[in-house]
Amino acid sequence: MPDDNEEKPVYYHVDIRGSEEDGQRALKHMIVSRMGYANQQSFTADVIEDMEAEDLIQHVAVQAADAADFLLPDTPLKEAVFRVLLSNENKPMTSEQVSKVLEDKWSISPYPRDVSPPVIARLLENSGDTYCIARTQPDEEAPQDPDADEEDAETEE
Repeated sequence: MPDDNEEKPVYYHVDIRGSEEDGQRALKHMIVSRMGYANQQSFTADVIEDMEAEDLIQHVAVQAADAADFLLPDTPLKEAVFRVLLSNENKPMTSEQVSKVLEDKWSISPYPRDVSPPVIARLLENSGDTYCIARTQPDEEAPQDPDADEEDAETEE
């Protein structure tokens, strides 16, 4: 039985559903703008309008996230956090997970910065207006122990 005093980790994602109609359009353009120049050329305004934001995020994660210039060491931290969430296919992440990605990417950098979990947590909490980042529940589609989750679901029903 879990301890009620134990703090549960807080997960974050880019809140596609929570953005308003105009915000959704702006969010799609924000996502496309994180692709490399060559990738951006295939996305006209009409194409972007017809695509789902999830598909654009998937394209960023597959096509752009591995590019050398996707997450440069001098990238502003809020922007870097947004890019990390996109590169993880917008699957819910904790501040510790985002911090680890940034530490790994920027381990050898001429721009030393504080990317500790508390700093990243503050950025995640305060990036909703600009980057549509919001708290969420862990991704239930990809449980760490599928057998345990299936048993829990059966007992709840």
